[in-house]
Amino acid sequence: MITLLNDYYRIDSRVAENDDTFLFGVMLLPAYRAYAGHFPGNPISPGVCNIQMIKECAEQLAGKHLFLNYIAKCRFSAVLTPQTTDNLQLRMRITNYEPVGTYQALATLFNDTTTYMEFKGEFAEIK
Repeated sequence: MITLLNDYYRIDSRVAENDDTFLFGVMLLPAYRAYAGHFPGNPISPGVCNIQMIKECAEQLAGKHLFLNYIAKCRFSAVLTPQTTDNLQLRMRITNYEPVGTYQALATLFNDTTTYMEFKGEFAEIK
């Protein structure tokens, strides 16, 4: 299974805000190979990598390998670059619902001043 953890990003902290909402402290790693082509001299974090980071954090919370069933909302509201914004917070609310093994996730990627991404989607357990 391919993972971006410790390649594209690392997790510095994980705190439960309540029963189903967690706050991850994440740091983007500027040496990630995709930055060389996205874009040379002006690296921008690929949106697909941010979605994968959300999936991997959801897997940690669910304790299972997941795949993305669908995205109901994915809004990128600011340019994210590892040179100017490496320390981020990822707030995720994940709930398990019928059928068993299906998870609804709401996530926001932000720092003290800016919201970079809002996500709403469904993941399902890989059996």
